[in-house]
Amino acid sequence: MSNINTTLLNSIQKIEIDLAEIKQALRELQRQFSNQFAPAVSAEDLTTMQQSIIEQSSLERIAESVKRAQLTEYPDQLGKRVINTGGKFKGKNKAQKYNLLLQILHEQDWKARCKEVPQGQPLPPLVPLSDHDLTVKRLHLKTLGHTVKHDIIDKDYPAASKEWKNIPEKNREYYMMHLERLAKNGGLHIHQCKRMWCARSLLRESFKSDNQTHKRRMAEKNKVNISDSSLSSPDMSETGDVESPIMADVLSPPPTASVEPARKRSRRS
Repeated sequence: MSNINTTLLNSIQKIEIDLAEIKQALRELQRQFSNQFAPAVSAEDLTTMQQSIIEQSSLERIAESVKRAQLTEYPDQLGKRVINTGGKFKGKNKAQKYNLLLQILHEQDWKARCKEVPQGQPLPPLVPLSDHDLTVKRLHLKTLGHTVKHDIIDKDYPAASKEWKNIPEKNREYYMMHLERLAKNGGLHIHQCKRMWCARSLLRESFKSDNQTHKRRMAEKNKVNISDSSLSSPDMSETGDVESPIMADVLSPPPTASVEPARKRSRRS
């Protein structure tokens, strides 16, 4: 397995180097076009630049696909998977499972340090992780899960609301292995979990959290829209009983005319 891992890592590094060289060549090409055709870029030159960008983008996607395929071909490349969810993990909630996993990994690290102690020297004591340490490490794992979702998964699947179960399994494997690699770089060897259950759980939680946040924001937005709509519409109930001064003048009866002058005229006649 070590030879396979070495070959795999060398292949991935070669792809990354080739990709970096392609990007550098494209930047140089764009710089040359910018300097040479700054006053006026012809349609032909513009088409050539666009074609170069399209080709470079295609090469990037191909290189990324090859890199992902090589990574998922050997899911145990970081080490053996020996930690199952049975036994002590049964009947525990997610936080308790994470805590138990972290204590197991902490004990394994302690055993590894003990092997490095010269013979005859006292071994360091095994001090279990405190509640504070467990909380910090759990938050770190969840942060890594959110990072993988926002930086990679959301770019592959840009829809605001999506379900983890609807992502193709091969892609899910890549995301989980990428998360395990990030965790390993931070000293958390969750890659020892069988069937990647820890990484799977972390990413599933990240999807659930983001979907809940999206639903809450949409509900708040709809509430604001309804409030704005009610404020912009006139409330007829408030003006229905108030008579307009103009309408009052129109509907009121005309003033009674005086008939006294008419009587005086009738006497003269």
